[in-house]
Amino acid sequence: MSQPLLAGGSASSEASTGFAFRPPSQAWEQIRFADGPQSFLWAWFKPAAVPQGLIVRIPDEASQAQSLTLRAVLHLTGVDSTWVAMWQVYGMAYPGMNGANPLLDQPLPTLVAGADPNLVVFVAAPQPSYMTPMAPFAAPPMMPSASVSTSARTSQTAELLERLDTEWNAAMDVEKDLDRLRKMLVDLTSRLKTLNRDLNPDERLYSSREDKQDWQDARRFLRDSDNRLRACIKEFDIGDSSSAGHKRHYEHLHAQFVAPRVPFDGMEQALNGFEFYRKLLTTLQGKMNSTFLGAQSNGERRAQMVLARIANKVRESSNKKTALGAALDG
Repeated sequence: MSQPLLAGGSASSEASTGFAFRPPSQAWEQIRFADGPQSFLWAWFKPAAVPQGLIVRIPDEASQAQSLTLRAVLHLTGVDSTWVAMWQVYGMAYPGMNGANPLLDQPLPTLVAGADPNLVVFVAAPQPSYMTPMAPFAAPPMMPSASVSTSARTSQTAELLERLDTEWNAAMDVEKDLDRLRKMLVDLTSRLKTLNRDLNPDERLYSSREDKQDWQDARRFLRDSDNRLRACIKEFDIGDSSSAGHKRHYEHLHAQFVAPRVPFDGMEQALNGFEFYRKLLTTLQGKMNSTFLGAQSNGERRAQMVLARIANKVRESSNKKTALGAALDG
């Protein structure tokens, strides 16, 4: 496939650089193939469900659909494959493996009737810098005046405090999303617990041996997914990002010095700490997103599909009994 271009955009390399800075889509966007301008994909960048990723839909009429790979889709949408933490195709989730997963180069599976048509990609892209770069420090004249030297130090101090405040506000924005993700994880654990049950008498009677084995496998995935969700929630509650970790120290620095713009010793070291804390939160955000998508796909949806198949057999058997009874009565 030749080099794709974003619709209305420039080369893919430029799009890759700008993905982290790209604002969320307000509607589905068309992304056309460079070698087939009549063919296109639909993409929604950074939706609410995947704030650091994208959702893609491939129209049936796209001429390249039969041989399209995920790596080609990523190239089209301006995403470096090494950034992919995980992707989900028609309800099944796969790890990105830093772009080394061989499935990235396999043709995407044909959409099965009734399956989720969305291709969901969680992207752990390098985060845009929230800091205002410092102006280059010019060499002072041989005999600087005291007023000029003092003014330069004051300006540098003000800039450091501004950068500290910007880093902290960015970290707080990520924290808000972490709170939302925690609620999603808790809700999903409740749904998984409800699904993890024994088959009722009718389900056992009318399900095949293969159905019963599939249900045992599905319950194993439910338990595994539940354990992963609980571990992720625990990491959020008592890990480095909680008040038991680094947060309280940075919170104190911001409230006592940064917010009121009071200079203090060690501001450069504090800036490094604030940057580290924001990156720590961003990493946890990616992990929570990935855990949620994996549990939803490999746990909840897998179990729902098996139960739906068994329920259909129960209904069919019940209908046959009803029809037979009516025939005998007649």
